[in-house]
Amino acid sequence: IAKLTRLVSQKGIDGLLQIVMFSLYGNQYEDREEHLLLSMFEYALTYEVQEATEINSLMRANTAITRMMTTYCRRGPGQEYIRLVLGDIIERLSIYNQPLEIDPLKIYQGMIDDNEIRRPDESSVLLDEAESNPLVQKRIKERVLILEEFVLEILDSLKTSIEKVPYGIRWLCKATKVLVQEKFPEASSERINSFIGGFFFLRYINPVIATPHAYRLLSNTLSSQTKRNFTLVAKVIQKLANTSSVRASNMLPLEPFVRAHNEELKTFLSDLCEVPDFHEQLQLEEYMAVSRKEISIEISLSEICTLQSLLLNFKNDIASGPNDKVCSTLDKMPPPSEEMEKSKQPFRLKLCQRLSDPGVPSCSPMLNSGIGMNVADQLASARRKCKHLLIQLFKMAPSCMVEADLNNALKVALSSPIEEIVTHAEVISEQLKAIKDLGSLSNGGKDLFDEIRAILPDRSVLLQRSQTELDSLQVVLETIAEHAEFLQEQSEAYRVYLDAVRAKVGQVQQHPTFFRKSRGTYKFSHSQLERDGIIVETPGIPLQRRGNIYYSISCQEPGIYNIVVHQKGSEKVIYEKQLHLEDLLEHQHFPDPIIDMEGLVLLNARQTLLLLSRYFIKKDPPRPVSRHLSAPTIPLHAKS
Repeated sequence: IAKLTRLVSQKGIDGLLQIVMFSLYGNQYEDREEHLLLSMFEYALTYEVQEATEINSLMRANTAITRMMTTYCRRGPGQEYIRLVLGDIIERLSIYNQPLEIDPLKIYQGMIDDNEIRRPDESSVLLDEAESNPLVQKRIKERVLILEEFVLEILDSLKTSIEKVPYGIRWLCKATKVLVQEKFPEASSERINSFIGGFFFLRYINPVIATPHAYRLLSNTLSSQTKRNFTLVAKVIQKLANTSSVRASNMLPLEPFVRAHNEELKTFLSDLCEVPDFHEQLQLEEYMAVSRKEISIEISLSEICTLQSLLLNFKNDIASGPNDKVCSTLDKMPPPSEEMEKSKQPFRLKLCQRLSDPGVPSCSPMLNSGIGMNVADQLASARRKCKHLLIQLFKMAPSCMVEADLNNALKVALSSPIEEIVTHAEVISEQLKAIKDLGSLSNGGKDLFDEIRAILPDRSVLLQRSQTELDSLQVVLETIAEHAEFLQEQSEAYRVYLDAVRAKVGQVQQHPTFFRKSRGTYKFSHSQLERDGIIVETPGIPLQRRGNIYYSISCQEPGIYNIVVHQKGSEKVIYEKQLHLEDLLEHQHFPDPIIDMEGLVLLNARQTLLLLSRYFIKKDPPRPVSRHLSAPTIPLHAKS
């Protein structure tokens, strides 16, 4: 489904999302369905982030994934949270009958229309005139205070109710943060927070504030003035969420407020992402689901036909291989009929497990269907799942491991006050019953119990092993610190040596064999440097202007080179950069040895070094330098 959301056209995405979020995973209050839907989101988010080439374009446009996230927020739990947290504040803002406009031009024009201000002529109002008017300034100050009061009330309500934010929305914030950090590790925390704020506020909170009628939070009709008040409150919140300064001139009076509460909002966005993952819980839910007698969904024949048609259209794109089971099932299905496509009436469709090996009791839908595995395969699968659950149970409740047999261990687990331990024990009991029905449970599962206890060390052993590993890592850390100190000393020694070489070269720079043209200037055309591989990219110079661009390179001091960008027929310098020999020597060893000329051109450091060597330095340096200077002797470090 995640692949399908990226393939469907913008026109068809809303229909697909309607089916996925309200029919396939329509039970919005069941953990299993919610976790399955979030798994689909995880794939879709991963595809979106991995395909992004630059961070600025990520999730900004109205793409499939942004519409998915918006649609998800409109589900029942998300809307209930909004009503609970913001309902009263939105109601109070709707009955506030005074304008909160802070744009000087609009305020000034309104005062003229209401005859509060008289102008000598009918000319257009200028911004300077409006901003300098004392009455306008007074009204802006009064309205800014009221705006800030409403915004603060909303933010305080969100902060105090953070634990009530639906798990799925918080998890999407966390997933966005993790994926963006992995893709763009150099991104600052402010940049990452702006993504989280962009989702939580731009896609979730602000649409409700800007258009409360669309979310059925208000019943009374709003005036245009009240609608504008809601829009202004949403704008201030979005400025805070973007963790950026105010740029629009009409919002400048709110700049101190935005700055004062930026850190507070960053903390809120960071706390929003602090939720556990659901994957292990989902695995347990899947084990429980396949042992249930009935799983069903509410869906119409029309929705089934739409989904089938989309899967058929993009079958080759979504197939995981030549033997893809979904594609095989699609090939066996009859094509959708016109009568089915017209049937909008939803009905309850029972589901059964057909495409994977659940390893469940014989009462499961799959085993009753007669499709799938032989008895030996069923037994192996059931034992494997039972072993996995036992390991999880013993990790959560180590006291169960000291019991005499498996039955007693399960009794201890079932009497636990921790719900998760009890749930694990119940599912394990079901799995053991399945193994017994298949005729392979001896001595109450003693072999399974002994096998798990043999492979799972006691907690004290684990603690001792962890402490030993920690001590070992501490030694490694100390060794690394010593080696880092050694490398720092070595670096300083070579820098002193390099400074001495440069000073000596400065004394002999008139030597006729060292600099071919020590104070000369060489000129190169753009095409020449491009042809020689020195210019690797030209993002800042249009193609039609490159023929008029040339570069001059000079060396006024040893080891320091000036590269200047000129335009033919103009004496004005476009750009000038100073290159240091030691920086170039270091740069050439980088995986991507690029020198950025402020976005105009990108130079290859290695090719640039060759060019400078060819024009400014002879192959053999003067003997006085090599005779009086030698590289420093670096003592061998004990742990290097």
